[in-house]
Amino acid sequence: MEITSSVPLSFQGDASRCEKSTLSTGDVVFRKVGRASAIQREVGQLQHILNSSRILATPQLLGFGDDWLVTSWLAGSNLAQQFASAENDVDRSAICERFGSVLCASSAISSSLSEADDTFEDAFEAIDRIVQSNSRRVITDPDAYINGRAVGDVWREVVSDGADVVPEIRFMQGDWCLPNVLTGSPDAAQLGGIVDWSEAGWMDWRFCIADGLWSIGYNSRLAGIAATGLQRVFLDVCDVDPTSDVLVWCRKLRALQALI
Repeated sequence: MEITSSVPLSFQGDASRCEKSTLSTGDVVFRKVGRASAIQREVGQLQHILNSSRILATPQLLGFGDDWLVTSWLAGSNLAQQFASAENDVDRSAICERFGSVLCASSAISSSLSEADDTFEDAFEAIDRIVQSNSRRVITDPDAYINGRAVGDVWREVVSDGADVVPEIRFMQGDWCLPNVLTGSPDAAQLGGIVDWSEAGWMDWRFCIADGLWSIGYNSRLAGIAATGLQRVFLDVCDVDPTSDVLVWCRKLRALQALI
């Protein structure tokens, strides 16, 4: 696959190098280079959602090698950019509402995909599936101390708190943050697509709720505004009780994964 020119993209914060590239045919594509294990995982997930495009606009895999992949380019502006440029809370609330509605729609992917075993007997099995050995999110040193706490201690706390949780397992994007959702027009009336499927997989969909809450909080801090009301809009759209024990558990799980 001959690349004639590339423009680096700045919205990726991990070890991967992401570029907006042009092929010799003149077609614009997305090119990503990174660790072989991470690239191969994302290739597998993109292949898994190949037939889901009738539900959501997702990148189409065009080619890949050991440590690179190329997908179709999804046009549009991401919700983080829109959030940063919003002039008032009405506009920000509309963005958070869109953020939640797209998440709800994305959970419908599960109906078009199949897996041999997508149910779990208890919360520990759900945690085990989310923190997968072939993901960058894996506990490698339980004795490591981060922010004054042993990772292993936090892990055991999450497992204990989740003992009575009944997982709602669905195939989800896995890194639900505002930059990964694109709309095709500035007024967010048209969905442009969802990008970055490297962490996708079968998981409790409420883990993505916790991801979304964190993302709204992070972008609100950047904008110097309070996040509580905007997070409530997001939860209302997703029909999730903000005081739910399950949501508290998912937030703890997300905090754990931020340590590893």
